[in-house]
Amino acid sequence: MEIQRTEMGGLTILRPEGDLDEGAINDLRRALLACIKDKRRNVIVNLGGVRYISFMCIGVLIERRRQLRALSGDLKLAGLNLFAKRTFHMASVTSMFSIYDTEAQAVEGFRQAA
Repeated sequence: MEIQRTEMGGLTILRPEGDLDEGAINDLRRALLACIKDKRRNVIVNLGGVRYISFMCIGVLIERRRQLRALSGDLKLAGLNLFAKRTFHMASVTSMFSIYDTEAQAVEGFRQAA
């Protein structure tokens, strides 16, 4: 699993590519933990390059979002395909996240919140 990291001002954007399955869970966990360790508290995870996301990876996103919010930050999601949207809906967690169609909309979501 490759996860590209880009910093834009106070935002960090993570762009995973491929499947976020049980084999990629540690890569996702490490990438988000690195943001927290680097004091990058506002994170966008752009899932546009993700074909599949497991329930376990959704659990990682929930946990890291909780940690970021405890540090006065947040985690927003962008670019979910139809499968990912259905998976989030089936897990009953869509209301836990700010979900945007595009990365640009997620960036604007952080700007409006500031």
